[in-house]
Amino acid sequence: MLAMQYSVRLPQDFDTAQIHKHVAARSGLFDGCPGLRHKFYLYESDEHVYAPFYIWENAQFAQDFLLDKLFNGVIETFGRPRVRSWQIISFDYGPAQAKTPTFLSSAIDKVPAGRPVGELMRKEKEHHEEMLSTPGLYANMVLLDPDRWEKGLFSLWHRQQDAVPVKADCVYGYDILKSYQPLKGAA
Repeated sequence: MLAMQYSVRLPQDFDTAQIHKHVAARSGLFDGCPGLRHKFYLYESDEHVYAPFYIWENAQFAQDFLLDKLFNGVIETFGRPRVRSWQIISFDYGPAQAKTPTFLSSAIDKVPAGRPVGELMRKEKEHHEEMLSTPGLYANMVLLDPDRWEKGLFSLWHRQQDAVPVKADCVYGYDILKSYQPLKGAA
């Protein structure tokens, strides 16, 4: 499984109504998209950033998307963004899995050079297991970017006020405007 995200700082004249219109117009285009397990349409209002988050069955499906007309639509509308990808180390649902997630929190941190990666991932998996009983948690995942040697801790929450604060080099919170197909099984 592979997680992928790109971020686009929207023009100031691109208001909230236009964002919702864009999401409504684009979401139907993903029906039957090969290998796409899930897509969250994310928005961060303070920085006016649109940042979709994808979960793909494997890297080949993600690559096919990036070379396809669907992603060209993003480029034509917003320019070509940098695309981040992570290997999914752990993914599980929390107690709010039957509810609709409305908020995603992400925390990205460097993997310390002097620490074995396997040891760090085992510790993150333990923390991941502890998180799974947190009220309001829809799903939690531990991600690894072996290109930048960064770990990602991404959590989906039923409501923003349910989100547990995290400490990391880069912490972001996004409203989920819409999600494409419910997650099925472990990612």
